[in-house]
Amino acid sequence: MPGFLIWLPAPLAVSLAAVLQGITGFGFALIAVPLLMFVFDAHTAVVLNLLVSFCTQLVLSLRVRQGIVRSLLIHLFQGSLLGIPAGLYVFLHFDVKSLKLLISILTIVFALVLLKLKTIKIAKLEGRWAEHLVGSLSGFLSTSIGIAGPPVILFLNHQDLSKDKFRATASAYFTLLYAVSLALLALSRGVNTKIILNAALLLPFAFLGSSLGIYLFPRVSQKHFHYSVPLLVVATGLYSLLTTIL
Repeated sequence: MPGFLIWLPAPLAVSLAAVLQGITGFGFALIAVPLLMFVFDAHTAVVLNLLVSFCTQLVLSLRVRQGIVRSLLIHLFQGSLLGIPAGLYVFLHFDVKSLKLLISILTIVFALVLLKLKTIKIAKLEGRWAEHLVGSLSGFLSTSIGIAGPPVILFLNHQDLSKDKFRATASAYFTLLYAVSLALLALSRGVNTKIILNAALLLPFAFLGSSLGIYLFPRVSQKHFHYSVPLLVVATGLYSLLTTIL
């Protein structure tokens, strides 16, 4: 393990990321991965992010399970299982860097458009077919470029859900998706004992941050919550764009 001062950004990273996750139900990787890469190599940072985020998402999902829109969750997850193999095929056979660049730009543009359209009544996607489609796209992006969030988050944000149902459903969805991702990583021997040990050391800081986020959640207004979601998706797209071109 690195020296204490060198390792210090890691607890800070997971604490801040868990605060955001506790408030919104997503966004852990947006903060955690860049900061974890100051301490660990890129592979370790990504796997640590998945392990710690899965644990905090699981606990959050159990705490807010009464707000989960179960039919929506099931359809999104079913769709993701269809998209995951296609994304894995693209990852193994195509130029993922170019795909990531294109998707990052489209994510930013789409999020900005939705932010502008929040004041305009437009027809919204709904029904099982739409939920399966969004889930499939999320699953595809999860295994192809490692960014599963934007399609589901933007979709949920446009369903006029209360912030409680939004957070609960998003958290439960990502818990299930991360479980599948970790299973695939374990099968491919991408998770080792050292990473698991580091994740265990970071978990107390993550749970502390998550508790703070849960405490702050009631103090965030419904209006500010829904306007902040597209902005966070824009930030995700910008992060993905910068990590692709730099």
